Amino acid sequence: MEMDVPMGEVPMRSLLPALQATADALVSHAAAQSAAAGKPVTCSAGCGACCRQVVPVAPAEARQIAALVEELPEPRRTEVKARFADALRRLAEPGLLEPFERRGEWTAAERTEKGLAYFALGIACPFLESESCSIYADRPIACREYLVTSPPGFCAAPTPRSVDTVHLPTRVWAAVALEEAGGGDPGSISWVPLVLAPAFAAANLDGEALHPGPELLRSVYARFTRDRTGEGFGR
Repeated sequence: MEMDVPMGEVPMRSLLPALQATADALVSHAAAQSAAAGKPVTCSAGCGACCRQVVPVAPAEARQIAALVEELPEPRRTEVKARFADALRRLAEPGLLEPFERRGEWTAAERTEKGLAYFALGIACPFLESESCSIYADRPIACREYLVTSPPGFCAAPTPRSVDTVHLPTRVWAAVALEEAGGGDPGSISWVPLVLAPAFAAANLDGEALHPGPELLRSVYARFTRDRTGEGFGR
């Protein structure tokens, strides 16, 4: 695998293309192993059920998503912004927006509870169009890392027992988020729900730390390499 890595002092956002390529390579290998074991990936174009789940993104990805929205041509930019606003409105109506803003305090049980409550609302990703991702090349790392092998129809009403996913030894998106938080404990991951990305970016204009590109990439790699020992966040 080859990638370009900036040598100077850069924010994590500058490394996202390299990290996306890393995730793609890991997922491709895992999918091939799953298929060889008799469990091929069943995801296909036109099935957007997973695009109604809570999509966790690292802070750098949230800023990148916000920038991507601003770069869209009109009238699409206004349309996508309206979808983000509608998503926040629909979260607020049943009282879920405030709990999502306190997501760092959730227990594991609360994460599952809030995730199912979110899915029940049927809020589509603002980038979902005709049941397909309209920013596929720029989609979040968590989206790249989510593939199922169970019948596609099960995704419409997911439970831990009905949906089988491709096993990954680690999660690149979580390693990025943990690196940005500067934590060593998986519980210290700082993540943002995709639908809150523009709001997060607007509220955190000065929050991007700068580090030498190669050093930063090595540090992220070290995090998800350690995760393969079973002590990290990918289990």
